[in-house]
Amino acid sequence: MPEMHGVFVVMTTPFKENGEIDYDGARNNINWYIDSGVHGILPMGATGEFAALSLEERKKFTEFVTETVAGRIPVCVGAVSQNVSTTLDVMEHAHSIGADGVMCIVPPGLGVNQEEAYAFFKEISDHAQLSVMVYNNPGSSGVDLEPATLDKILDLPHMDYIKESTGDIKRLSLIKDTMDDKVTIFCGCEDMAMESFLMGAQGWVCVLANIAPALSAKLFELVTVEKDFDAAWELYRKVLPMLRYIEGSGKLWQVTKYAMDIQGHCGGYSRSPRLPLTAQEQADIKEILNANPLY
Repeated sequence: MPEMHGVFVVMTTPFKENGEIDYDGARNNINWYIDSGVHGILPMGATGEFAALSLEERKKFTEFVTETVAGRIPVCVGAVSQNVSTTLDVMEHAHSIGADGVMCIVPPGLGVNQEEAYAFFKEISDHAQLSVMVYNNPGSSGVDLEPATLDKILDLPHMDYIKESTGDIKRLSLIKDTMDDKVTIFCGCEDMAMESFLMGAQGWVCVLANIAPALSAKLFELVTVEKDFDAAWELYRKVLPMLRYIEGSGKLWQVTKYAMDIQGHCGGYSRSPRLPLTAQEQADIKEILNANPLY
């Protein structure tokens, strides 16, 4: 399996107005992402609205993504569910269709404690046939993987990556300092990307790459490869208004899709119960993009 690093677009799932998945639009998006220089694709993350799809739809879409990518860049499949058996099913399916990794989070909403979180990842490890990206997002899962717990998890087979989404740069630097020999770190906070790269993150699970894939990849390259920090800061300041809006809007999905649509790409609709943006929200996004063009 190829090593995963760099900008992984956590891709949207475009829906038509009638709720059907827009496969033609998704194909165009995937080819645009790749042509723009992203390093990997992650379907069926939260940005992909996996919870609005049936398990059959999730599998069909990930098969479509893997077939469309056709080995050009790695594919890491989101394997998130409140139900552990569903997560294991998604993992097995991802392996069967030739994906390169899976991303797993503690089952959301169950009030899992640290011991149970470790037991969950032990079960994932026991069944894994691909590299696993451990996803630590207390806001989504309801539990923060404490450093001691994470250290134990990373000793398990297949636990090769972490998406760090606590929003605490000190947590990322601690992982880099004490667990660097065990794991490759991915930034999981849109408006902490440059800080995360500077502290040693080797990847970014990136919402912005749906809207500005070339600029997202360029930011990563400027910091981690070219070491041109002045140019990186200039670019980062250009994208920060959109990054902050994405993180703070409470409507990540609608914001991302609308920004894609008005730039000529396929954002599409969201499924119920998500509502469209208000006229003011649409105007705010246009104002950000007009002041800071992302192409």
